[in-house]
Amino acid sequence: MKKLLIILLFIPVISFGQYSSYYGRVDANVNVNKTVNSYVSKTVTTIDYGALRLANAQREKNRLESLQYSDNRKKNQAIEIALNPKKAYDYGIPQTQVFNTSFAKSYGFKKGATLSWVQPNESLFNLTSIKGGVILYRNESEDGVVTELEVYAPIYKFGATSILKKPKKERKEFYKSMQPYIGKTEKYVKAQFKNLIVGEKSEGGEFTHKIDINRAKVWGNEGFSWSWFYEDDYEYVIKDNFKYISPEGVEFGAGVRYRGDKDEVTFEMLEGRRSYLKKLCNQIIATSRLTLGKKGLND
Repeated sequence: MKKLLIILLFIPVISFGQYSSYYGRVDANVNVNKTVNSYVSKTVTTIDYGALRLANAQREKNRLESLQYSDNRKKNQAIEIALNPKKAYDYGIPQTQVFNTSFAKSYGFKKGATLSWVQPNESLFNLTSIKGGVILYRNESEDGVVTELEVYAPIYKFGATSILKKPKKERKEFYKSMQPYIGKTEKYVKAQFKNLIVGEKSEGGEFTHKIDINRAKVWGNEGFSWSWFYEDDYEYVIKDNFKYISPEGVEFGAGVRYRGDKDEVTFEMLEGRRSYLKKLCNQIIATSRLTLGKKGLND
């Protein structure tokens, strides 16, 4: 009996090793031993975002100061950006991508379209790719936190066109299922996490720690953002998703993902990086624009 008691006492400790308890009460035995009602608690009542931002700024300043620059102007800009990341927008490069009529049609637009956004200064973000209507920028901190900024090209009627690379019948069924959300961004956003339960694993195997929804400016429109704080077997992740769906059925979106290897980073480190870069990412997402026209420059 004594041996059995010792084994039961150790079950919660062994099980708890799977999940972080940074955001509060965590079921130590989720998917391991549902019959044992045992929990491990570590409730975070406040997060000192100011201190986390300052620490990130100092590390970034140290990193940028150690680099070689072709002139002092670039060095001074880099240090200014390190201390205030939003300056990476001011010192960024305006970008334009023109869709001619034929290409615009693949996104659901009958005529040409022009996308415009600001590429953040390379001292913080590097362009990874522009592919499939997704513009991807990447940053990796000295301590291993990866930040990925994704700007999605707007799609008409939820991409119910050839861009989905699916049969016409399947595209029509998809569009029909999305009809209830046209012009109702908040309803759409809430539907995205209806199957995610805080303190439980999703069908994809992610353990959800926290979900948050807020209003946000998305491609110049009053939309919403929803944040998913989760972990899987390998990484801790905070994903901010931005969405606006116009009454005409045009979907505008963007995303920022903060992630890191569980052997190297913690949720506190992700929170710090997120707090440090959030205003910059929000500014880029808010000021991106779509302009429709009869013809694109490539017509």
